[in-house]
Amino acid sequence: MKLWAIVGEGERKHERDLEVQVEGGRLFLDTGDDKFEADVVPLPDGESYSLLVDGRSYEVAIEEDADGIRVTLGGRTFTATVKSPLEKVLREVRHAAPAASGWTLRAPMPGLVVAVKATKGDTVAVGAPLLIMEAMKMQNELAAEAAGVIESIEVQPGQSVEAGQTMLRVGKPA
Repeated sequence: MKLWAIVGEGERKHERDLEVQVEGGRLFLDTGDDKFEADVVPLPDGESYSLLVDGRSYEVAIEEDADGIRVTLGGRTFTATVKSPLEKVLREVRHAAPAASGWTLRAPMPGLVVAVKATKGDTVAVGAPLLIMEAMKMQNELAAEAAGVIESIEVQPGQSVEAGQTMLRVGKPA
């Protein structure tokens, strides 16, 4: 399972893309920089686990709250928020600065166009819904990142798209 984790607070806050698999009492974690394997055994309290990594045993406590999770390992506590990688991609798409002369809506990841909510010639405001895309078994509404006029729609409902594929073009407002 691919995850996006925001770990730490303040100046120590950083983001990590993770690949996590649990198979038959074994945990496999790939951070992109490092790979870890551990034997995992839940402890009787239901909130702690015993991890065996490279012959060394560690006790890990995990607590959930409204802000995410707290992981305590070796007497140190780390805070983390775990999200879908799609949320990261959508955040990056939303915060991209549109060009003054217009902009292009591109697929943030591979998926399926479920519905197109705009037509050529429509004037759209910031945040106006443009299309619905399904990716990773979730439907996501993609909205206008800047005001403008729809110049072209390059996809249709039922069409599969690749990451980065142009879905529609928006010209500067009239």
